[in-house]
Amino acid sequence: MMKRFMPYPSLLKRLRAHLPFLFSGSMPLRRKILLSNLLIVLLALVIFMVSIQRIVFNQTLERTTASSQQEVRLVKQSMETVFQSVQNFTKFVLINQDTQKLLSRDTGAGNDAAALKSIYNTLAAMLVTEPNIDSVIIESLSGDLYYTSNLTGVTRESLGIYPKAEIDAARGGAVWADSLTPTFLSGMKHKNMISVGRVIKSMEKGTPLGYIYVNIDERTLARLYHNEQNPESATLVINRYGRIISANETTRVNQPVPEESLTNWVKSVSQGTRTQRIAGDRYLVSMQSLAPYDWKVVQLVTISELTYGYWKIALLLAGFGLISILSAVLLSILFARRLTRPLSQLSEVIVEVGSGNLERRAAADSEDEVGRLGATFNEMVERIQGLMVQVETEEKTKRMLELRLLYSQIKPHFLYNTLDTIRAMAVMSGAKDISKMLKALGEFYRISLSNGQELITVAQEQKHLESYLYIQQIRFPKLNYRISFGPGLEACLVPTMLLQPLVENAIHHGIRGMADGGWCEITCEAESTDGQSLLCFTVRDNGKGMSEEQQRLIWSGHDNAERYSFGLRNIQDRIRLRFGGAYGILLTSEPGQGVEVKLRLPLLKQTNEQEEGTVRL
Repeated sequence: MMKRFMPYPSLLKRLRAHLPFLFSGSMPLRRKILLSNLLIVLLALVIFMVSIQRIVFNQTLERTTASSQQEVRLVKQSMETVFQSVQNFTKFVLINQDTQKLLSRDTGAGNDAAALKSIYNTLAAMLVTEPNIDSVIIESLSGDLYYTSNLTGVTRESLGIYPKAEIDAARGGAVWADSLTPTFLSGMKHKNMISVGRVIKSMEKGTPLGYIYVNIDERTLARLYHNEQNPESATLVINRYGRIISANETTRVNQPVPEESLTNWVKSVSQGTRTQRIAGDRYLVSMQSLAPYDWKVVQLVTISELTYGYWKIALLLAGFGLISILSAVLLSILFARRLTRPLSQLSEVIVEVGSGNLERRAAADSEDEVGRLGATFNEMVERIQGLMVQVETEEKTKRMLELRLLYSQIKPHFLYNTLDTIRAMAVMSGAKDISKMLKALGEFYRISLSNGQELITVAQEQKHLESYLYIQQIRFPKLNYRISFGPGLEACLVPTMLLQPLVENAIHHGIRGMADGGWCEITCEAESTDGQSLLCFTVRDNGKGMSEEQQRLIWSGHDNAERYSFGLRNIQDRIRLRFGGAYGILLTSEPGQGVEVKLRLPLLKQTNEQEEGTVRL
């Protein structure tokens, strides 16, 4: 099978490692295009050659597989015909009257010359009529032996090579034995035999009279599948134990199958084809079963024979590839010049803009990719100019807000120290109410200053808010308020002076002057939106509320809404400058229904390094 190509990222890494010159940043683009085209043509040529080679190989393999299977099937059929013919000849001996008479112990005809002559004539006739039979032996139960003339020295002990127990168990049926090397052969001492044996029974009584053994020379079977046109292929007959009982090479007989995996495959299937590596070479293996003998016919054909002559195809493809490469070189030189000229001009413009000349623009008079790239580059330069102006404006706004906040912190500093002194004098004079109010006012300014820190905890913000509302409630005794912060949020971090301006707006612009004093509710909860944790503050009052026009004026920065909107817009700008446009204030109100201000911040947790001012999300 053809190997699969590696994934694109892995292939790109390999190319960068082995072809660094192709990815060099200093190489001109024209040369890169030329080398890339050559590499593409070469890669396509290799793929084409490999594909053609695999197609031709696979087709040849398919044809050879079908031919090998057919040849093995013919060998199998020929061997089955031989074995069946030999089995049929053994029946002639079984029903021969002279043989029955000679082997019968009751007749007492052991020295009947006519019967002896008849049995030997029958044995000789078997050799002449069936050339595949090498020799025949008849053994009586009394120990008398009768055999063909080409055998010498046959004894009852030498007949122990035959499986008599299996022959007896077959009760007159044929039993085949393989890989036999008898010692009673005349002339050739180490002839390999395949034999069939069966019990001779009395035609009258059905009792056993003796045994018949018919031997077939293994070389007789080898002649059935010897292939002179393909001497490199091997045909094997394998028994159920994985040993070779016949082969076109004599040295393989009585040897085990060369590969254990091949043995397991032969034992597990009845027929089929596969490729197998044996002794370093790959073979095409075809196999058919010889039933009912429990043998397998296997043919091995070397794969190298199938690939013989492929070099001619490779040479032809190489010539075709050389012509393709030369054509690619010429065409690449022509097209590279045409394609890289606009890119070179665009590169010059980019370098000049990178050096600081933002007034330079690229040519974008074509409709192709280079023209669209030039137009996009011009848009990008214009956006950069706009962003530079925007960043400059935002920096100025941020500095102004920081200065305003600094001024608001510096102004009460002296007042805070003075209040501490006055509170001490009130305590000494026994004015407890004045002392509590001064303490709340001092706590309010202490948290407002926060030692210059930009972030404080929710617990500090709550304390700051409680101090402020305590003072306001003394000024406006009918004022009602409720502060409800969720559990576990005390260590979360928020910007300083976050809620007090919102509560101050609610009191002075919403509920101040109401007969019942009005009420104000401040809550804090953790929320989750799109998998992101948020900290949500809500300031709600039951004051006179606002119309849509008043709300629009607040965010527009109109002078008429400056007094009310400055605190809101200041908080909104601080949050968005620090955390981004996804956070900030959401204001909802209707005339006579009060105002609800929701403030969303990212959920920042205070770390163990609080003293160093570090936080984490």
